[in-house]
Amino acid sequence: MSMGSQSAGRGSGPGEGKVMEKNSGGWGNYLLPIVAACLLYALSGGIRAVYGIMIRPLTVLSGISYADAAFAFGIAQLLYGLTQPLWGALALRRGSRPVLLAGAVLMAAGLFLTPLARSTGELTLYLGIILASGTGALCFGLIMGTLSPLLGPQRASAVSGILNAASGIGSAFLSPALQGMNAAWGIGTSLRVLGGALACMVLVILWLCSLKQAGKPSSQAAEEASQEAIGSVLRRAWGTWAYKALLIGFSTCGFHMVIIQTHLVPQMESLGVPGSTAAMLYTGFGLTTLLGSILSGFFCLRFPQPRVLGTLYGLRVVTVVLFMFLLPQNTLCLGLFTLLLGFTGDATVTPTSEIISRRFGPASMGFLFGLTFVCHQIGGFVSSWLGGILFTQTGSYQTIWLADAVLCAIASLASYSISRRVPALEK
Repeated sequence: MSMGSQSAGRGSGPGEGKVMEKNSGGWGNYLLPIVAACLLYALSGGIRAVYGIMIRPLTVLSGISYADAAFAFGIAQLLYGLTQPLWGALALRRGSRPVLLAGAVLMAAGLFLTPLARSTGELTLYLGIILASGTGALCFGLIMGTLSPLLGPQRASAVSGILNAASGIGSAFLSPALQGMNAAWGIGTSLRVLGGALACMVLVILWLCSLKQAGKPSSQAAEEASQEAIGSVLRRAWGTWAYKALLIGFSTCGFHMVIIQTHLVPQMESLGVPGSTAAMLYTGFGLTTLLGSILSGFFCLRFPQPRVLGTLYGLRVVTVVLFMFLLPQNTLCLGLFTLLLGFTGDATVTPTSEIISRRFGPASMGFLFGLTFVCHQIGGFVSSWLGGILFTQTGSYQTIWLADAVLCAIASLASYSISRRVPALEK
């Protein structure tokens, strides 16, 4: 995906962006680093994607209400976005190795501690803060920022799409795996197994980061210049309707996606779908997410990005209204609904990142996309918490889906309103 190639360079510290000495070789020289990075992101992204499978077993284990558990999961979604700029700033000063190591350690600790939670506060601390802070460190931009200097710009552009797909592959694998482990051993042991897998990633990170020179802290002058540049970029972007429209759209995108990640599997179970079947249907969501991302990139090469983005949000409206309010909610329809949701799931990333890059320049892309992702996670926090409250009060998920359809319609209109004329740089 274009997002990775344009933001990748901002994930490594100063002095850390040295390409490997044998950068002129074939793809075989880079296979192991690519596989290592994909494995790391598949595990990190896959765990975030299966929150919906965790939530009900954790309420049973802890005795916490569904609404209170949804609050903790909402905090996790929020901190995943809010911590990314902080981790990115640390990586710029200290290099990516300490950030990625901290991410793996925090995720492992959060997974080991979460089964011990017996109150809303404990669940929020273990899962919503510790685990979620780790996922913010093991995000796409920072992992790609570690890998990119090894590859060079052309290879990095191609590999970014592969890395982005790794998250969907992780989701597709972990959904049935977590469901099976939970059925066999319980949610506590299942999360500890995942925590052990994250702990093993420490070795992978140490090896991956050893392939390039260690980062060095930037000077005070360079830091001040960077701060001035960030302020200038923010003023330039905020002065345009295009960026405001993207913020509206991506906050709605987060609202939509976290309903799927947190509430879709519990909703299917509440409608009588067995847990194993629901997990398998969610695996289909992960697979169609991969296909949707590829198709989105294909269409962005042939049509204006605002039109592609507006159409994707519009398709979400059609899908939600059709399957949640017009068709019967049986296993077949819910399965089709889940598959169709996947096609528009991660597909909005490519046109959003392309609009930012083309209008404000690749150098500004990492910072500006990071801010849009914060809005994405704020929307996700709202839908995670609100969905739990509405289900507790009404026994139904219809209200949260109705809100989602309305917001997606607003996002579609906002995206279509972005001018299709793309200046060299917005000033």
